[in-house]
Amino acid sequence: MVRLLDEIIQFLQNRNNFLITCHMNADGDAYASVLAIAYLLDKWQKKYRIILPDDQIETKYNFLWGFEKIETFKSAGEEQFDAAVVLDVPSLKRIGDPAKLLPGRDFCVKIDHHPVEDDFAAYSLVSNQASSTSQLVYEVVERSEIALDDALANILFTGILYDTGRFSFSNTSRRDFEIAANLLKYNVKPHEIANRIFFNNSFQSMKTIGYGLAHMQSYLDEKVAVIFLPLDVMKANNHSEIEELANYSVAMRNVEVGLFIREVKPNYFKVSFRSKGRVDVNKIAKVFGGGGHRHAAGSRITGNYRELIERVVREIARQIAELDKLQ
Repeated sequence: MVRLLDEIIQFLQNRNNFLITCHMNADGDAYASVLAIAYLLDKWQKKYRIILPDDQIETKYNFLWGFEKIETFKSAGEEQFDAAVVLDVPSLKRIGDPAKLLPGRDFCVKIDHHPVEDDFAAYSLVSNQASSTSQLVYEVVERSEIALDDALANILFTGILYDTGRFSFSNTSRRDFEIAANLLKYNVKPHEIANRIFFNNSFQSMKTIGYGLAHMQSYLDEKVAVIFLPLDVMKANNHSEIEELANYSVAMRNVEVGLFIREVKPNYFKVSFRSKGRVDVNKIAKVFGGGGHRHAAGSRITGNYRELIERVVREIARQIAELDKLQ
């Protein structure tokens, strides 16, 4: 890993005019990791642009250094880049429109903690043992000898805090606590960051969370819980403020798999899968053209909602039955 870190740092130092991007529907880890890389390039006086695939920038991260530099693809216009750093994304299809701006494979760096799907970068720092892409970017920062300061420490802490679920998810490792302890040597206030990214929702979004819980359904003798928000409910909300429903879907006794389903366009659904641990929801999501991690994954599915539920529950039942046979 040390050699790869050195190669990535040398690449960043020797190139200029970078594209920095991440996955669609950028989350806290994606925002933090792109801003941390931008911080490094800024220190090395490199030219770069941060272009995200989403139509809107999530303002809850506006307390982080460099937030004002983030652009949407729609507003960015076209430009040819000499190099690119792609973060927190396992495949080209999940980058969305910014993938059109990527230079050739030899001029791309990929830093990610998802299982590998595409080999689109010559330099790939990928580990699905890492809790977050921000954890891996920390390793780059530490090896680069760029001095940590308050701004960079806050960026990295935010990414790790987000993707470990406030250090509560099963992906949290000893290394996360070591990094967090080092970052807390700087002016990092965990409670303030947690409040900004987890507890800063609108009144409307909290009512919607209540709606989702009130209309939750169960399948397979309560081994599967489903929270569904129809299109008319989704239109009234900031989507990022209701993402916690994905975790609520698996927060009950006996539930093995939770689904949070949002209708984002007519007959077009975004599905988040969560697992208590036994079921690998990454395998389930891949059946429906998505992917992610063993305990958390996602897909986008078109069609009729009732048929969608039947197909997904059938696949979950099949995988649970296979696991039962192994016991």
